[in-house]
Amino acid sequence: MWNNLGKLHRFSLVCLLLTLCAEVSHSTGYFELQLISVENPTGQLLNGDCCDAEPSAADGHCDADECDTYFKVCLKEYQTEVATKGTCTYGSETTKVIGGNTFQFKGGQKSGQNRNHDTGKILIPFKFAWPRAYTVILEAWDRDNGTHSNDEELLIERSIHKGMINPGDEKQAVEYKSSFTSLEYTIRVRCDENYYGVKCNKVCRPRDDYFGHYVCDQLGNRGCMEGWTRPDCNTAICKQGCSLEHGTCSVPGECKCNYGWQGPLCDECLPYPGCVHGTCNEPWQCTCEKNWGGLLCDKDLNYCGTNRPCKNGGTCMNTEPDEYNCACPDGYSGKNCEIAEHACVSNPCANGGTCHEVPSGFECHCPAGWSGPTCAKDTDECASSPCAQGGTCVDMENGFECLCPQQWTGKTCQIDVNSCHGQCQNGGTCKKVARGYLCVCQTGFEGRHCEVQRSRCTSSPCRNGGRCQALINGFMCECPQGFAGATCEVQNDPCSPNPCHNKAQCHSLVGDFYCSCPDDYEGKTCSERKDHCKTNRCQVIDSCTVAVATNDTQKRVWHISSNVCGPHGRCISLPAGNFSCSCEPGFTGTYCHENINDCASSPCKNRGTCIDGINSFQCVCPNGWEGNLCDVDVNECNRNPCQNGGRCVDLLNDFYCNCVDNWKGKTCHSRESQCDSTTCSNGGTCYDHGDSFLCSCPSGWGGSTCNTAKNSTCDSRPCENGGTCVGGGGDAFTCICKDGWEGATCAQNVNDCNPHPCYNGGLCVDGVNWFRCECAPGFAGPDCRINIDECQSSPCAEGSTCMDEINGYRCVCPPGYAGPRCQKFIGLGKSCRHAGLQFPHGSRWDEECNACQCVNGNVHCSKVRCGRRPCLLPKAPPPPPPADSTPPPCPGGHECVEHQFLTCFSPPCHQWGVCSTPDPPTPVHTECEPNSGYLDNSCARITLIFKKDKVPQGTTVENICSELRYLPVTQTLAEERALLILCDLSYSNSDAVEVAMSFEQDGRSSDADRGQIQKAASSIISALSKRHNSTVMMAVVEVKVEMPVEPPPVGYLVPVLCVVFSLLWIFCIVVCVWWTRKRKKERERASRSEDATVNNRLEPPRSSAPKDNRDKDIQYECKKLMGPCDGAEGEEEGEQEGEQEEGEELGMGEKCPALKCPTAGAQDKGLMYKGGVVCTSRSAPVKAPHRTVYSPKDNRCKNLNAAQLSEDIKDHYV
Repeated sequence: MWNNLGKLHRFSLVCLLLTLCAEVSHSTGYFELQLISVENPTGQLLNGDCCDAEPSAADGHCDADECDTYFKVCLKEYQTEVATKGTCTYGSETTKVIGGNTFQFKGGQKSGQNRNHDTGKILIPFKFAWPRAYTVILEAWDRDNGTHSNDEELLIERSIHKGMINPGDEKQAVEYKSSFTSLEYTIRVRCDENYYGVKCNKVCRPRDDYFGHYVCDQLGNRGCMEGWTRPDCNTAICKQGCSLEHGTCSVPGECKCNYGWQGPLCDECLPYPGCVHGTCNEPWQCTCEKNWGGLLCDKDLNYCGTNRPCKNGGTCMNTEPDEYNCACPDGYSGKNCEIAEHACVSNPCANGGTCHEVPSGFECHCPAGWSGPTCAKDTDECASSPCAQGGTCVDMENGFECLCPQQWTGKTCQIDVNSCHGQCQNGGTCKKVARGYLCVCQTGFEGRHCEVQRSRCTSSPCRNGGRCQALINGFMCECPQGFAGATCEVQNDPCSPNPCHNKAQCHSLVGDFYCSCPDDYEGKTCSERKDHCKTNRCQVIDSCTVAVATNDTQKRVWHISSNVCGPHGRCISLPAGNFSCSCEPGFTGTYCHENINDCASSPCKNRGTCIDGINSFQCVCPNGWEGNLCDVDVNECNRNPCQNGGRCVDLLNDFYCNCVDNWKGKTCHSRESQCDSTTCSNGGTCYDHGDSFLCSCPSGWGGSTCNTAKNSTCDSRPCENGGTCVGGGGDAFTCICKDGWEGATCAQNVNDCNPHPCYNGGLCVDGVNWFRCECAPGFAGPDCRINIDECQSSPCAEGSTCMDEINGYRCVCPPGYAGPRCQKFIGLGKSCRHAGLQFPHGSRWDEECNACQCVNGNVHCSKVRCGRRPCLLPKAPPPPPPADSTPPPCPGGHECVEHQFLTCFSPPCHQWGVCSTPDPPTPVHTECEPNSGYLDNSCARITLIFKKDKVPQGTTVENICSELRYLPVTQTLAEERALLILCDLSYSNSDAVEVAMSFEQDGRSSDADRGQIQKAASSIISALSKRHNSTVMMAVVEVKVEMPVEPPPVGYLVPVLCVVFSLLWIFCIVVCVWWTRKRKKERERASRSEDATVNNRLEPPRSSAPKDNRDKDIQYECKKLMGPCDGAEGEEEGEQEGEQEEGEELGMGEKCPALKCPTAGAQDKGLMYKGGVVCTSRSAPVKAPHRTVYSPKDNRCKNLNAAQLSEDIKDHYV
């Protein structure tokens, strides 16, 4: 059994781990490409060949056999310069053949054919966080049927698209066109089931099991099912009212009691077992009820009160538990005073009854309305059912009262309420009508019986926006600022109090006022800082101060500080364009934007709300409290609310009136009822209970008169971003926002960048109650007003003059020097005459959009086609764009004329024209035009997508094109070849401008054209991505580039390397074979030498053959030591050449014998003589060879005469 339990536990653990693993977030989704249309009417491949047949000889067109078109899709990371080869990082997919030359897909089905709904849809799944940026390459291929030998030749068309996309149902349409092929398709990214978010990496799987009970919304957030709570939705919501401490539940709506508790809501404790007359506050207690005692509360401590044993008016006294004594009145005796002696002496009859003695004691004759032995029992007058019409009888002392049903009234409910008898109150007049009666009420009263006092605010008596408050005896108007009087009918002085800020003087007007602002401020109430540099020329003094000319005769220059530190700080200049802020008391932070929280110590008492001020605080007290710290109880009795002699008792946020002389109501003002329209506040319903009243309060209110908010709306903390919530009672609240935030809940950040505070194209970064200017290149300071002096570092060569410019400098070179920094010595040369002007040798200047230089009498200029320059018409109003977009005037001799073909990008554009030219410009004929779809090796198309609201008003497409032509990088690109830039409004996107860029043909190769146009497009994009001072170009948010796809290069490296490695391998094999054969021959010679030598002596010759071999070996050794002897020629040399290799030692300790090579021609025993060479062998050890300085040969081999030969022969045979 225990083994089974262990297996069960292990199985549960495995299930838990699998569940936890399933919850781990894995990004998953798929990239969907839906083909819309494919058009290849000519049936050609990308290289111009036909798909499946040769062109027809008659017309040069492809045969009727169509292409077998299928597609390949490659998805990879975002690439600025797309590489068509390489790994498809995000995935790839290849389809089957899905069509011929031309086909379309509509609604997921191919037109003209019955296909399933997935036709033309290509899915690429991914298992990673979707990066949003992507590059997709769509290739159309022809299925090879044997007509082509190379697969690369089967490519029909290739479309490259890149951009950014978020997962969702919305599709992005892509249209690609070339000279003979067009592709149209859509793309989108979808997250898999249970995956959400912009990266498909948020997992949410609905479940309803032990680990959770929830569903998922469209954003992937969990939503608990009904009856479940907590973040994991695994905690059931118990039955409403179920005790949180003593009850639990495992399913919704359940209430299981803990041990020791009982009841439907588990709020009743179980008393001690056997407890009779006791209760409990905790389980197993037995707290006795009144008059009961003992361990089990079974002892009667008030036997007299429980059993009333004493009779005849005897007084019962408890002595011990369950014990008593009776004190009998006069005339009675006995244990229980049951024995009568003189019964009437003690006047036992109550309520005016008359006592009569009888043998058994006494007898009482009771007056009307009373009965019983002592006339103490009230007679039930309701026993006879006196109330008619179903009325309810209430027994009273010597009487009764009938509670009548609707439509009936009277003592016994016998009067129909539809009659006029006594129906109308407060002086109302009753009139009979067809279905009853109608009360005509006096002024100030309303209701069916004129019982409700009408609110005086119903008629809206308050004028001029005053707010009416109803009172018991009238109304009161709270007047807005500027009005007074009982009904706000009197207009006050609009300048009292003074609405003007910053010590400005207020002037009253008819229904309005005017503020005379000081020099530093402007606006209706002089609350906005004035920007003097927009209307006057400013001189920058330091990072924080500028000087402005003024009309004041005493000080002609006025110094103005930057407002970067806000209204509560002072800017302090620091070196290098930096600054710091000196804050006023109560503020801190980098920009003095943070108000020090004076409420951090919670100074307000009694739940008062603290509102932070400037170096101070204010307490908003709840109802019933007052004082600076809400520590003083408001005495509601100070205003004497109790009328008609009632005595007021002060309560917390309320009062109570002790009424006298049968006066009723909250303030003792009524004789009839405790209730009226003002008794219960905030919509409470009043119920009259005779001597008191009860208010039934609506949700959110409590107290005896519904004047106390139960659950303050501020408990949910509705105010965001540090805002202070002030409750208004009920569901109302007000948020007091911190500086920098606004809105009903302080959720909106105040735009501190409005109006734009940054100069010279600086970008304003909005913070919380502060802003920061990110300056364009070349500018610095808190508001970008300082032009950085690039000449401070003395960049120009010695002898030249540095001229500071915006984000750069220009060096004025002395004669003989040139270059950007005058560092290049060019010598003295001829000056140039150009356009009627004289330019010295080496000088540079700008001519429209081109840069020119004089070199030894010759002028060299860049070749940018500038076009006609945009200009402002003379009669046009000033342009709305900023100053940086104002064009320079037309050059001398030219005027600004209207042009009817200007394309407006951001209206209004009627003020623009073009500069006139004396001669009409030469028309340029090119196929590289915007929106044409044309691409070749010298043409690139760039799409500039703008954020339209940031584009200055009055911008034309020609303005944008002129900005591109005047870029410095454009001049650099056009130094050798003429560059043409054309622009037009995009046909597919109203927020985009199409730019076509091409070089004029000069006979260069297509590869050089392609490389140059790619470099030019990349340089333009790089220049646009940098910060610059052009407001128009700063509005560019996306740049798209289209260039011809570069064909794959023909590679020779791999074949050459293969050939080289093959040759090296063959060479190694040959060397190994040669070395093996050589070693084999050496071993054979060594073995023969060992056989021919024994103990350092020559073995006696057995036959001629061994002798010959030995002779050869000796000659070999001689040859090895010396080389060939002089004059040694003959057949022996020819035989030994093939065997002359490195020698080996012959035997143990054997040395090469001394050899001599005489020129004699004789041969003897033991003598080797052939061809005039004689070699002898000695038995003595041979010393190491000795070589002289004159000869490298061994001294043991010499040319000998006959005498020496014979002597050696003798020595040989000794």
